[in-house]
Amino acid sequence: MKTLFLLYIVLLAGCAAQSPPSRFFILGPVAEPATTRYANLLVGVGPVDLADYLNRNQMVHRDTEVRLQLDEFNRWAGDHGKNITTVLAENLARLLGSDGVLPYPWSSSLDLDYQVVVAIRRFDAGRDNRVILDAQWQLFGKQPQKLLAIQRSHIEVPATDGSQEALVNAQSQALARLGKVIAVAVRATADHDR
Repeated sequence: MKTLFLLYIVLLAGCAAQSPPSRFFILGPVAEPATTRYANLLVGVGPVDLADYLNRNQMVHRDTEVRLQLDEFNRWAGDHGKNITTVLAENLARLLGSDGVLPYPWSSSLDLDYQVVVAIRRFDAGRDNRVILDAQWQLFGKQPQKLLAIQRSHIEVPATDGSQEALVNAQSQALARLGKVIAVAVRATADHDR
C-alpha cells in the first residue's frame, strides 16, 4: 500500500511539471523604400518552393552540415512558405516602389509584366548563429513564359546573438537581401524594355 502511495505521488509530481510554452514567430519585410519608382510594373512573386525540411511549423537549426534539430517550442506562426512568399513580395514592392507586386497565387486574369519563381534549398542557422539562405530564382517576362534571367543566390547574415528572435530577424534580413538582388534584375529588364 505504501509503495502504491509513493507511486501515486511520483505520478502526480510528473503531471504537475509543465513543459515550456511554445513561442511563435513570423518573418517581416525590412527592405528600405526605393528612391526610383517603377509604379506601373505588375510583378508576381511565386510560387516559392521550400526544401522539404523547411516546410514545417517547427523551427529548424543545423547542428552540423548533415544533422538538423527541430525546435518543438519555437514555431512558425502560420504557413512558413506563405510567409516567405508574402515577405519577399513586400520587400520587392518597397525596392521597386510599386504597389503592383503580388504574392502567389494571384488572379489568372492579371497580365503580369514579370514573374519571379524561387526555389529555396537552405534557409537556417548553424551553431555560429549565422543564417544561410541558398536560393535559385528565375525571372520570366510576358512573352509566353519567356525566361529572362536565372540565378543562384547565397546569402549569409550573422544574428546579433543566439536568441530565436535574433535568428528570425537575421532571416528577415536575408530575405531583404534576396529581394535586392531580384529587384536589380527586374529594374534592368524594365529599363531595357522601355
